[in-house]
Amino acid sequence: MKKKLLAVLLSMVFVLSFASCGGPDVSEEFSAFDEAIDTEYSLGITEHLGSLGDDPALGMRSAGSPAEHEASDYLVRQLKKAGFKNVTKDAATVDGWTFRGANITYTNAKGEESKIDLGGYQTTLKADNEEVELVYLGEGTEADYEGVDVKDKLVLIDIDQMNNWWINYPAKQAQLKGAKAVIAMSIFDKKKKDRIGSQDICGPADAPAFGISQKDSTALQKAIKKSGEDKITVTLNSDTKITPDATSYNVWGEIPGKTDDVVYMLAHYDGYYHSTYDNAHGVGCVMGITKALMESGYEPNKTIRVVFHGSEEFGKSGNEYDWSTGAYEQIMTNHPEWVDNAFAIVNIDGGYPVEGETGMSIRCSTELAAFAKNSAGELGEDLVYKWETTSPASTYTEDFMWTRMGIPSIVAGDGIDGTYDAVAYHSNYDSFEKTPMNEEGFLENHRVYGKIVMDLDQSYARPMDFAKRFKNIKKSLPEGYTEMDELLTEAHGLSEKIATRIEEVNANADPQEAMAFNEKTQDIYKNIQDEFLGIDYALEVINRHEMYMTNISYLDETISALEKGKIKKAYDDYLWGVDWAWYSMFFDEETCQYFIDQLWNNKEGTWGDGLIDHRQCDIDGVVRSLGEKYDTKNADVSSEIEELKALRETQEEYMQSALEKEKKGLEEIVDMMKESLQ
Repeated sequence: MKKKLLAVLLSMVFVLSFASCGGPDVSEEFSAFDEAIDTEYSLGITEHLGSLGDDPALGMRSAGSPAEHEASDYLVRQLKKAGFKNVTKDAATVDGWTFRGANITYTNAKGEESKIDLGGYQTTLKADNEEVELVYLGEGTEADYEGVDVKDKLVLIDIDQMNNWWINYPAKQAQLKGAKAVIAMSIFDKKKKDRIGSQDICGPADAPAFGISQKDSTALQKAIKKSGEDKITVTLNSDTKITPDATSYNVWGEIPGKTDDVVYMLAHYDGYYHSTYDNAHGVGCVMGITKALMESGYEPNKTIRVVFHGSEEFGKSGNEYDWSTGAYEQIMTNHPEWVDNAFAIVNIDGGYPVEGETGMSIRCSTELAAFAKNSAGELGEDLVYKWETTSPASTYTEDFMWTRMGIPSIVAGDGIDGTYDAVAYHSNYDSFEKTPMNEEGFLENHRVYGKIVMDLDQSYARPMDFAKRFKNIKKSLPEGYTEMDELLTEAHGLSEKIATRIEEVNANADPQEAMAFNEKTQDIYKNIQDEFLGIDYALEVINRHEMYMTNISYLDETISALEKGKIKKAYDDYLWGVDWAWYSMFFDEETCQYFIDQLWNNKEGTWGDGLIDHRQCDIDGVVRSLGEKYDTKNADVSSEIEELKALRETQEEYMQSALEKEKKGLEEIVDMMKESLQ
């Protein structure tokens, strides 16, 4: 599972909380399933996967690596043993990453020899007992390098990837300054001095980066301070390698149903460190749920197809969209025909039941949010956690490309308290030893997602609620824009009629009628994705026009503040919010341009292809110019204002073009909705 920094500025996300509302309202079939759940079985699979890793010290089960291959073979055996049919291991071509470990030894501030194990990022660096100098440079920004020679040195930095910037920027900045590698201490919300964090690099393989704990970073800084030379010599060992055109595997099997429709259950088995939660836990839950279904005697109406993806955390080097590669290859290359009979997806990549968490969320395609809320809510007072549903689907889980192809998804979401993210996310704390599990929560995930799967299986018509989508689109439109009002009103009314038609199809219980109607609603859903779905520069899901609308808002505020002579306010409060202007405030022009080009040029063959229509707003020059005038009283900023106005005009053109395309698309969607009701 993946997360990235920056808040969604004009978010389409909504929350539907549901609390316990009386006793459970469940079928006899669910009760039999409930009784058959064997969490010891699920836990055994989870723990075995968590034990597999290429680095003896820290784990790591990465794209195309020996440990990932070992895990795929293990899952094939488990699926066959459990009684799944058509068990298959599909190859996927990815950029592989094998991390066999990295460490440094040095003389600490007490004069003692000390060894530090390092975590890894998806880059290449081989070193065997290599003596190299190490310096500490704060956050690794351009300013931190002033007056410092780092050629062939290791650069120790601190990084807060959830609130400041991604690892790729300081790593590339270090490379351009001549450094051998960066070693980054990741900041989490909850401090754990021995925690080491890593993320996907979203950058080139030849800008090496490593992770380090707070305890070890502090010890190195003390040694540097004692040296009196702002540097120390360390001995580096490293075996981390990116391999182009490596092979990862997607493992799948199925429980045959009575019709050709398919309900998918997804999880990924690769991971950082031991990744016991993210996502060995998801694999264990899927296996536990399906085992309980089979052993309870449940006979599914639809085929239940389990897919365990490799290369979810990483699989594309030098790419902003470097995750979910295995999932992309499975639905786009290996089995595009799966879209035709796909009913829905349940993806267990989240909902980690760590001790101290009090609530869980279910993230859904907007059209399935009401269904998911009702399905889980029927468990009533039996629920241990407080549950809520959120939407829309996110780019950060492996179902995203599948949803783009027209298959709506339901995904295990974040904990409401954020306990896992604050303590264990993508770190050596992702283990039961360092982050104990809540056993009741583990069981509850089986129950909630098992019930959702059963309710999907027993629905003849796909339980889609299109009304919320069109309501959210209307809310997202610019103030005063009315060109889509009539169409959206019509679409909302048609959504209600489709909801009624769904009820009728379910009441008729005719599989052939249901399949024909489901094909129509899938086409409607797919067209909505095609016409409206976009992402911003934080890679968050938006409607396409929103990127430009957001930029216009920040540009207007920046211009207004500058016209009043408030340079600092313009710079600090508004300018940063325009696309990637934030990075231009901290890293040099070459670094920033590299990643702008990377995002735009390297989309093909990734889930990000086609989701951003124009290159980044060309704000870098204004950012740097205003930065130079930041402390100058009565500075002349007339040229910057004029440039910002020109940029705003371009963004306005982009927004109007996006709105025009969305309107044309909406007309086609309305026609499809009318046709579906005939």
